[in-house]
Amino acid sequence: MGLTVSNIKYKNWLDDISYRFSRRRITGIYGNNSKYLLDVINGDISDYDGYIDFEKTNVDSDFFKNNPSSIALIDSFPSFFTTKVSDEFKFVLDVRKYFCDDLVAKEERFLQAVGLDLTILDRDIASLSSSEKYLLSIAINLMYDPEIIMFKDIFVSLDHNAKKKLIVLLNNLKEDKKIVIVSTNDVNTLYEITDEVLLLDGSKEYKSGASDKLFTSIELMRENVINMPSMTQVTYFARNDKKIKLSFHKDVRDIIKDIYKHV
Repeated sequence: MGLTVSNIKYKNWLDDISYRFSRRRITGIYGNNSKYLLDVINGDISDYDGYIDFEKTNVDSDFFKNNPSSIALIDSFPSFFTTKVSDEFKFVLDVRKYFCDDLVAKEERFLQAVGLDLTILDRDIASLSSSEKYLLSIAINLMYDPEIIMFKDIFVSLDHNAKKKLIVLLNNLKEDKKIVIVSTNDVNTLYEITDEVLLLDGSKEYKSGASDKLFTSIELMRENVINMPSMTQVTYFARNDKKIKLSFHKDVRDIIKDIYKHV
């Protein structure tokens, strides 16, 4: 069970894209046209060819009407509809037709999850930095408990600490059996945080599969469609040039431990 896109075509930007997004997985999409696929799934683009299915239900206009809180798309540069943070929470929950018993407690929970203080509720949205707006958008969209959570150009404008908090949150969403989809052209990010990846070459599907398999395939990297992640490059260099028997790791700390063990 999951979210399936079948033979999606949209103008010159998507050409026959098919993929199944699963629960308990963080799936990454690489490619400049990935944003159009996310917009199609979110219902922002309707004039496409193909079929989208979410657990045996067709994702069409009736789906969004009957399930207004099922899908969340979080843009790296979000738009807001009110002037005050507290009003934005209420506005979005109302649009999504989601009732919350204890609004303050839930606001606090998700603001803390993204690293924002509860005092932000009293601020004007215009006074927030770009990163604060992005994190606020994440907190607001998680409030209505969507089953499918998509991040467009994830980690843009975030510092190291904010990124670490968001990675923890992504893994918590995965453990909560959500369908988590992230788009970025940063192969280091995709290798580090995803379980599976869909690689687009222009408008077409190029490759898909487990991240740790695709991003450690020297044959794939030699085709020059995508770059090799930095940690993969280090491992190949150690193996081939230095003859150090390293394993592939997604965390640089594990690479360092492996180097100490073999040197």
